Amino acid sequence: MIQMIKTNRHKKRRPVKIILFAVMFAAIVFAIILCMNDRTETNGRNVTVITPPEGTNPNGGTSEHTGNGTSAITPVATPAQEATHIPTQTPVPTLTPTPFPRDMEGLKKEIEDYILEQPGKYGLYFINLVNGDEFGINDKDEFIAASTTKLPMNLLLYKKIASGEIDPNSILTYLEEDFEPGSGVVQKSEYGTEYTVRETARLSIVYSDNCAINMIIRLLGIDNIRNYMQELGGTVYYGRRHRSCPYYLALYTRELYRFYIESPEIAGILIEDLQNTMWNDRINKYLPEGVKVSHKIGTFEGVCNDVGIIFADEPYVLAVMSDGVEYAAAADVIGEISKKIYYYLENSR
Repeated sequence: MIQMIKTNRHKKRRPVKIILFAVMFAAIVFAIILCMNDRTETNGRNVTVITPPEGTNPNGGTSEHTGNGTSAITPVATPAQEATHIPTQTPVPTLTPTPFPRDMEGLKKEIEDYILEQPGKYGLYFINLVNGDEFGINDKDEFIAASTTKLPMNLLLYKKIASGEIDPNSILTYLEEDFEPGSGVVQKSEYGTEYTVRETARLSIVYSDNCAINMIIRLLGIDNIRNYMQELGGTVYYGRRHRSCPYYLALYTRELYRFYIESPEIAGILIEDLQNTMWNDRINKYLPEGVKVSHKIGTFEGVCNDVGIIFADEPYVLAVMSDGVEYAAAADVIGEISKKIYYYLENSR
């Protein structure tokens, strides 16, 4: 009887042993798994390698692509336990390559290449009135000046007005010897018609009036005008051939700017007349509307010229002369040259 009881107790303990064995086995397996996980630690952190979807940046932005369509950014391992918030990157704008060169030599080279592609011959001179930068192309070659020399002639006139030598309200009489066909309104007047010096000067600039400038020349004296041009640095003698060069036109115009700084009330009258000329198809053709340009054009058969002060953030002088050109095409070329220089200065500030 006693033996049967012991046997029954022994049988009851078997399920308990099996359960204990299963628990121990599970514990061993769990320990093995922990050991295997420990091997994946790097510097104390669990590391998960994230492969971003094609075409995306691991930081959330769109990735750049190479020409063959593959992603140019290699996925980087990201710590899974990193608690620090990574802000979304601000997209960097794509910079459109500027068509304007970064240095003065580059600008000159670009303009040289441009004018070489054009029919006819061009010369120009540029002066930055703020820092003194300057350059020229065919700048001392002689060209027909046409009406561009009305600028230095009026410059001398207004200097004499500023010094008190000439009264702007004094009278000039239109004579037969003053007649010259072409642009202007005085030629429609009768000989003997009277104009003030101031009005004659205005007509010679705004309308490029040939008769009016002949009246101014008669007042000043042609030899005095020629001497004055040479005093300013011009060595191309302004004789009956009416020749000059871009360099000397630029010198005259720089002197006008200096005179304007010194005597804004008097020189400002001439500056304003030059801004209100009837011709705006050359230097200021492609410039922004708000940019003031005080300039004087010159036109003759096969000739299209312009010289002036461009009142940009950094004012500058530009003189462009041509020969053997067609008018409309040359006016466009001068406009393109002017635009290249203007935007070079705007982009280099």
